[in-house]
Amino acid sequence: MKNNLLTIGELAKRTGCSIKALRYYDSIGLLPPTYIDPDSHYRYYTVEQARMVELIQICINLSIPLKEVKELILTKDQTLNYKQLIEYGKQMTEEKIAALQENLNVLNNLQQEIDRINSYRDDESKVFTFNETYYYTLPLEEEEMNDHFYKRLETMFNECFHQNLSIKPDYSVIIQQNNEHVKKFVACEIYQHDSTLPNLIKVNKGPFLCKKTDCFQFKEICKLFSEIEADTKTIIISPGYNYSLSSPYFEVKCTL
Repeated sequence: MKNNLLTIGELAKRTGCSIKALRYYDSIGLLPPTYIDPDSHYRYYTVEQARMVELIQICINLSIPLKEVKELILTKDQTLNYKQLIEYGKQMTEEKIAALQENLNVLNNLQQEIDRINSYRDDESKVFTFNETYYYTLPLEEEEMNDHFYKRLETMFNECFHQNLSIKPDYSVIIQQNNEHVKKFVACEIYQHDSTLPNLIKVNKGPFLCKKTDCFQFKEICKLFSEIEADTKTIIISPGYNYSLSSPYFEVKCTL
C-alpha cells in the first residue's frame, strides 16, 4: 500500500509546506492522507495531493479562510472541485491586484505632491494649476488653530465617517473672501463620487499662488496674498509634509 506514496515528510519537502500544517489540514478534514499505517500511524499521501497542497497555500496567501477552501473544493461525494476553487482564487487575486494598484496610485500621487511642494523654497512663491476639487466642510468661527479649532476638525471627520464618505486623510482650512466678507471652513478633500452631498465646497480648476508659512493665525495668512487684487479669493491652508511637531508648516494657496 505504501508503494508510490509520499510520507508526510516527503510531501512537506516537495511542497515547502510544514509537517505541522499538513497535520492541521488533516485534522480539519481538508487534506486527509491516502493511507495511515495501522502499526506506526504514519501518514502517506499520493503524488497528486501535492497539487492540492499548492492550491491550499495559494488560498492562504489570498487570505481565504481554510473553512471556505474546504467548502469550495469538497463536493458532497468528497471529490475535489478544482474548477470552482480556481475561479474563486482568480477572482480574489484580481481584487487584490486592483487594491494594490489603488495603493500604488495613492503613493505615486503623494510622491508627486511632496515633490511639487519641495520644488520651491520656504521663502518663495510659486504658481501651480490644480484640478477641480471637492471638500466636505463645516463652518469655522476660530481665528487661529487652537484647541477649539481641533475639536471642530474632529467633529468634521466624525461626520464624514458617519456618512461613509471616501475622504483623504489630511485636513484643510478654506477661507472665502468676498470684498469685506470672510467665511472660514474646516475641510477635508473627498472623491468626486460623493460630490452631491450637502456641506460641500467645490474649488474649480485653475491657477493658484502658493506659499509656505508656519503661521497659525488666519488673518495673518490672508495678508500673505494682499497683493492679489481681486474682489473674491479662495484661500486653502493645508499641512506640509515634514510632520515635525516642533516646527510644523503649512502650504497656503490662493486663487488667481
